[in-house]
Amino acid sequence: MNKTNHHSGFFAVVKRECGILVSRPLYLFTALIFPLFALFFMTTIFGNGMIDSIPVGIVDEDNSTMSRDIERLCSAVPEIRVTEKFSNTAEARDALLSKKIYGYLIIPHDFQKDVEANRNTTLTLCYHYAFLSVGSEVMQGFLNALRIIAVAPLQQTTDFLGIDDETLETLASPISIAAHPLYNPALNYSSYLTFPYFWVLFQILILLNIAYSFGMDFKDIRKTRECLKAGNNKMLNVVFGKLTPYILIFTAIAIFADVLMFDIMDFDLHANIVSIIAVCFLFIMATCSVSLFLFSIYPNLPIIISFISMFGSLGATFAGVTFPVNAMYPIFEKLSLLFPIRHFVVITDYLRYESHAFLYCWKSVLILISFNILIIIASLLLKLRMKN
Repeated sequence: MNKTNHHSGFFAVVKRECGILVSRPLYLFTALIFPLFALFFMTTIFGNGMIDSIPVGIVDEDNSTMSRDIERLCSAVPEIRVTEKFSNTAEARDALLSKKIYGYLIIPHDFQKDVEANRNTTLTLCYHYAFLSVGSEVMQGFLNALRIIAVAPLQQTTDFLGIDDETLETLASPISIAAHPLYNPALNYSSYLTFPYFWVLFQILILLNIAYSFGMDFKDIRKTRECLKAGNNKMLNVVFGKLTPYILIFTAIAIFADVLMFDIMDFDLHANIVSIIAVCFLFIMATCSVSLFLFSIYPNLPIIISFISMFGSLGATFAGVTFPVNAMYPIFEKLSLLFPIRHFVVITDYLRYESHAFLYCWKSVLILISFNILIIIASLLLKLRMKN
């Protein structure tokens, strides 16, 4: 009989929470519509995933045939596109600072004469490196173009000596580098950024939704008693009953996101898609647990919403997507263990890129599961507050 009452109390709270979700558009928007919009946004923001045709400039102080050849070579590589030609470096620097261009090449006076006379000469490359990814692409684009120019002074000599082009290339660059970009050979930014960035944003939405849902019921004693009455005066019924609709909605969104990214958009995935869906579910549970626990410590809705927003934003840093966590100061590396998003990124990175992922990430899996203990602790804290 008690077991029946327990189940009926749980389902009564679930039914009540579903009614709140349907009756209040704000709840449905933040729990369903906005996450789907975030998914659409993150899957389209990077375009085709490649950084190409970055605007750059040329400061041509030589105005020779060779300088015009250099300009054409720079325009031919896919990474950069020559959009501006300057007469002096001051104009080029102003254009760089105003972000009309992201780099410029300086061709000095008498450049062609110096090359033809076999005298040392220098091509100066300046590029905006405050944006690391753009700066590296600009540098690589210019170097790809200038690599051809670098062997030009040797061309006439080797032709006279009867040396073929392959030998010339060996003389100009005796060390050959074989580069094999592992796991993302197309150098596609979308492939490795879209998935974690969506989940970084999604975890903030989960944190806020759960805290707000509980805050709206526990800030008013009348609503709290109503909620407890529906749950047969058992706090666990209330907690799990209120969490269940959100967990189901978030899990449905997670499944849709995984199918979209790994089946339709064909992102790299070395594991079965079911395994990554399971990890997403564990992460959703862990994030809900953290949000509920933080609320239970200090159930003042405005303050806890502010704190949870800060917590979610820090999670974006500690996820290790843009900067490796093990390169941070040791105290911050340890602090990152308190964020479910960190363990989620570690696990999913292995699932996406390694065939034997569990050998390397089982600790993160256990930590992610252990976050669920916070639900029990939060239930006890909320129960104690009700008694007081």
